[in-house]
Amino acid sequence: MVTLIEQMLCKMGLRDEPNMQSKTLELLRLLELRSANMPLQLNEYAKTIICADIAATLVGITFDMEQANKLSNLRKSHYTRHKRMIEKLLDLNKIVGVNDICVQLNLTEVTQKANELLELYKMVIIKENAGDESDLIHPQYAAMAVFQAAKMLKQKVSKQKILSFSNLRPTQWQQLELRWSKFLSKHYKDATDKNLKIYAAEIAVNHGSGAVNPKSDNVTESTKRAATSTVEDYDKWKQRMLKMAEEQLQEQLHYKQNENELDKENLIVEM
Repeated sequence: MVTLIEQMLCKMGLRDEPNMQSKTLELLRLLELRSANMPLQLNEYAKTIICADIAATLVGITFDMEQANKLSNLRKSHYTRHKRMIEKLLDLNKIVGVNDICVQLNLTEVTQKANELLELYKMVIIKENAGDESDLIHPQYAAMAVFQAAKMLKQKVSKQKILSFSNLRPTQWQQLELRWSKFLSKHYKDATDKNLKIYAAEIAVNHGSGAVNPKSDNVTESTKRAATSTVEDYDKWKQRMLKMAEEQLQEQLHYKQNENELDKENLIVEM
């Protein structure tokens, strides 16, 4: 058994990784004990590869899933199904999520943002793949969501540490990061712009309700129309919102200045 483990780990390039051989051997022995009354329809090569896969996750080492599928002679769907079955037998079927990663990396302040990004990503992928969400439980997505949330919130994070949670090799992580960059630029920006426009309209409505200047109603109505109209270019919208806010501020300052001058005139008359 040990010799077979060494062979598989050597082919996977993990032979010299600390604790990999002992952890894989531990899992194989436990699997043999737990599956005594329920034999698995797997050969020893496949069992060893899957246990090495699980061991890599437990010790925090990246694992090449494509090569694992080839060495195990299993199709991707069969590999995933057998891996879940073995994890269940070993009581290790807990999937690492955003909260787990954030706690372990001391990034609790990005948890909410990471969960938001992950939910948006799942929604988009399920829609594009006609409801298929079989692969979305893989920890790579939670790891990438944490990584992107940390970047957005300007929190320092070690890419290597997050990579260890993803079960991906560096090249695979780069490909996933590229996909997420495209996803965020296309979908997250649209969602954010829509929320910003609604928020801007609410601010304008609240601000205009107590204004004395009659022009403020026109500003409020135009802002509300902009918020409910079709989505326009983000930069144009941003410039228009800033210009509108500046005009409101100038009107307020002008109104305040007139009030002060009127108070001075009244004071002179009284004297």
